[in-house]
Amino acid sequence: PLTGHVAYSYDCERWRHGCGSCPYLGEYPRLGRDTTAALFRWKNAVYRRSRITVVAPSRWLERIARASPLLGRFDVRRIPNGVDLDVFRPREDARRALGLDPDRPVVLFSSLERNDRRKGGEVLAAALDSLGDVDFQLAVLGPNTDGFDRPVKALGTLHDDERLALAYSAADVFVIPALAENLPNVAVESIACGTPVVASNVGGIPDAIRDRETGLLVPPGEAGMLADGIRLLLEDDGLRTRLGERARIVAESEFGAAREVREFAALYEELLAP
Repeated sequence: PLTGHVAYSYDCERWRHGCGSCPYLGEYPRLGRDTTAALFRWKNAVYRRSRITVVAPSRWLERIARASPLLGRFDVRRIPNGVDLDVFRPREDARRALGLDPDRPVVLFSSLERNDRRKGGEVLAAALDSLGDVDFQLAVLGPNTDGFDRPVKALGTLHDDERLALAYSAADVFVIPALAENLPNVAVESIACGTPVVASNVGGIPDAIRDRETGLLVPPGEAGMLADGIRLLLEDDGLRTRLGERARIVAESEFGAAREVREFAALYEELLAP
């Protein structure tokens, strides 16, 4: 909505001025030729005749929407995505339920878009390579378990939220190594289940993953620092427990589905008022 093309612009800030000469034509949604300046102009023409209230789920997206020459003309609000806190909650005996060794720690990763470089799968693989001296089980959500030089417990693509909550609860650490990201549902789901997250400090992730509060933040693309964060949480039981407990508290206070519904309902009532 605010660029001439990409969903994620990485380090490019041409969206601030009108796009053109796009360095990421191959990024989703892929363009065969550079029409980004024209697309930007067309959006601008449409938006000039529009009445829109923009709702962003993260502080990062709220901030860039306000800075956008396209969307900044509109009222911009922030309403975080919420999850069902009765479903996404800490579960007992989750490892046995998923066929994991109950006596070995678990690192969890979502591979639904494993081959999308934005998701940071290669960064994670490099980080895990340096953790050969650490004993843990690697569990993967999604169909793709390639590219890891250690045994992987494939949990598959889970469409059942109850079973998905079991996966988060079974993990000692959930990892989000993304190079660019908004506020992913997996981050909120994990903290709601009381599982701390080691994540890249990009986009809207810090709204839910707060360094040394609900998890650990590392610079994007830094495999060594990602590995250090994973190692720290696996080896420091006290820190991991404190972060997990605080994670659940933050989820309850800020990321419940009921709160999201209330805030959207209030917004609709405001906008529909005579």
